[in-house]
Amino acid sequence: MNKEALSKKTLFWNRVQLIAIFVVFLAPIAGAFLYKPTQFNNYGDLYTPAPELSDLQLQSGDKTKNFSDYKKQGLWTFLVVATDSCSKECEQSILNARQLRAMQGKYLDKLRSVFIYSDLPESVAADLKEKYQPLDVQRADPQELSAWLSQFTLADRPFAEQGSRFYVIDSRGLLMLSYPSDADPNRVKKDLSRLLKSRR
Repeated sequence: MNKEALSKKTLFWNRVQLIAIFVVFLAPIAGAFLYKPTQFNNYGDLYTPAPELSDLQLQSGDKTKNFSDYKKQGLWTFLVVATDSCSKECEQSILNARQLRAMQGKYLDKLRSVFIYSDLPESVAADLKEKYQPLDVQRADPQELSAWLSQFTLADRPFAEQGSRFYVIDSRGLLMLSYPSDADPNRVKKDLSRLLKSRR
């Protein structure tokens, strides 16, 4: 084999090796960019895309605030809502929210449990606040609350069931997940741990 042929062969294999190196390093990046998962590895009902919740005026005693104040404080929110009575399932969701907050360890200070109601007697709301403290209990206008809750609708869940769920809202005011009152706390904790790590 003459020098010219050898040189061409060497050049060819050098190019092959260079292309192989590019393929090895760029294929995972291209795959990650192009791959669109059809399912998410989560236990709760994931809102995709996560909607940014509109604001809602809240009242506790003689103090008024807005729901967006939680976002201004950089807090994640575990939310339970009751438009009339707080059923057994509703109360279980409040308990779940409190326990799950306590299970988050170093992220504890970034989480808050909130209960919003419209038509409960004030004495009942006060009892819930005392029973499940620390629980931020707020009242909202019935019509405003009903309209606000339309953002939480899950297409595959009956509306009646949704009133007893608890919701996870991130520090930017985005609605992320919801769970039924009988959700497995350990599986919910795994969901939350992944979210909190990815969205500090």
